[in-house]
Formats: sequence, structure tokens, C-alpha cells
Amino acid sequence: MHFRGINHVVLKVRDLTASDHFYREVLGLERVGERSGMLFYTAGGHHHDLALVELGAHAMSPPDDQTGLFHFCLDVPGEAALGELYRRCKSAGVPILGSVDHTIMRAFYVRDPDGHVVELGFDVPKDEWVNLPNPFLEDHAYLPPLKS
Repeated sequence: MHFRGINHVVLKVRDLTASDHFYREVLGLERVGERSGMLFYTAGGHHHDLALVELGAHAMSPPDDQTGLFHFCLDVPGEAALGELYRRCKSAGVPILGSVDHTIMRAFYVRDPDGHVVELGFDVPKDEWVNLPNPFLEDHAYLPPLKS
């Protein structure tokens, strides 16, 4: 069997309203569906790329030293779009955890209202790294464009 990729991610959240604001208003995902206690979003690739399920205010975040999801990445079309998203996050008061050139992609990281780490990035053209012996070996400093 051969997989085509990851179809969607489902995250547990405390408050759908706060999470909806973050994913729709700040990051710009399109909300495409809902049902009791759940919201569904697309980034354009699938029927939905992300779903949120509300647990309520009592839900606790897992400690950092437990296994589980480290982060997920939302793909943007290129450096200009990444810069726009970076500026949008900054102006919305979303703390930037860091930005990096991973050689194969360039990205920055934020946390959603429940502490899930979201990587926002774009793929570097393959011809820029395909001949490196191990393009996953090193990260380099990077700052998304601050002007449009």
C-alpha cells in the first residue's frame, strides 16, 4: 500500500470560540463545517484539513515530557505568503516561538489558544537541496519578510 499524505488532523480544545478565532481570523483557514462540539476547516487541500473537538474549560494540557503531538505544519504557497502570515500573527498579538530555515522548508512557529504548536511554512524548491547528502542535518537562522 502507498499513502498519498496526511488527510487531516483533529485537535482537542477547551473553547471552540477562542480556537475558531485563532484558526479562522488569525491564520485564515476557511471553516467548512460544524456539528455539536466540533468545527472543521480547510486550507484548500481536502474536504477538511483540520478539525477541532471541544472538551470544555476543565480539559488539561499534557505535560511537555509526555509523548504525543509535537507540532503540525500548515503549508503556505511561498515566502511572501509566509511573511504576510507572520505580520498578521504579530499584529494579532500571537507570540512567535521562533523562525527557522530547515533547508527543505522555511517556517515559523506559534501556539494556538490551547498550547498546540503550529508550524507555518513553505517548501524550498527541491533543486536547492536535493544534492545535499543529508538536507535534514542542520537548521539555519531565518526571518520571514517583514514588509510586503
